Amino acid sequence: MIDKENYPGGFYSLMRHLERKEVPYLGPEKVLPPADVDLDMLARSVVDAPDPDVRFGNAQDARRKYHALKQEFAGQSQLHLIHAMCIALLRRQPAPPEARALFLRIWHEKGADLARELPVRWLISTATTFADHGETMDQRLGGQGLYILFDLIKLHDCERRVSLRPNDQAFEMVGMKHLKVPLAFDMPEYSLRVGDLDRNLLARLWRYAEDDPVLRPLGFRMLKLVMSDPRSVFGRIQHYKNRQSMWEDPDG
Repeated sequence: MIDKENYPGGFYSLMRHLERKEVPYLGPEKVLPPADVDLDMLARSVVDAPDPDVRFGNAQDARRKYHALKQEFAGQSQLHLIHAMCIALLRRQPAPPEARALFLRIWHEKGADLARELPVRWLISTATTFADHGETMDQRLGGQGLYILFDLIKLHDCERRVSLRPNDQAFEMVGMKHLKVPLAFDMPEYSLRVGDLDRNLLARLWRYAEDDPVLRPLGFRMLKLVMSDPRSVFGRIQHYKNRQSMWEDPDG
């Protein structure tokens, strides 16, 4: 059966790929400020564009990653840059404890500002970091649920674009109620019209965020995006729930 696996090499190859991504950066102390750094000062400071001609000999040099992030965050808050550097360091194994301490302190003290200001890409990265390094069970479970939710929306909706149909437009279902296309793993089908799987999923994630004051700004921002943007599968599902006529069979 190995030759029929969706991913050649199976989980052995997947784990080797992940492990290569987790090789730690060298010299994190050269790019992180002290643990008691003034976060208000960082928030007020602007990132200067780095010298584009600087080169680093080792791909794992933390200064190389810091330089790349400075290019991305040039003109933005220094706090955003340091927060991103903490995330980059914490994605590697073993993760430096000083990066974890600073990441958590930033979210304790500046979480509301970051949740409001960061683009979605960094919100997802933040959720992933909470999943791996959160202080509480709600932070770890909530972070894991949030990043998996957004990653699967991205995976699903990017594949759906092959249809060339705009992501805010649901498919028409008239005359198709008798069509039976089996789901993966022979799972029972979900009722697009009356099912509550989507509601329960979002409500559970909201509970994790609501119950943890540090995770709350991030969780609320991400879940409100899901609640308000019609261009994801969660937005399109409402089209089926709200239009009974779509389920009428023109042939009786």
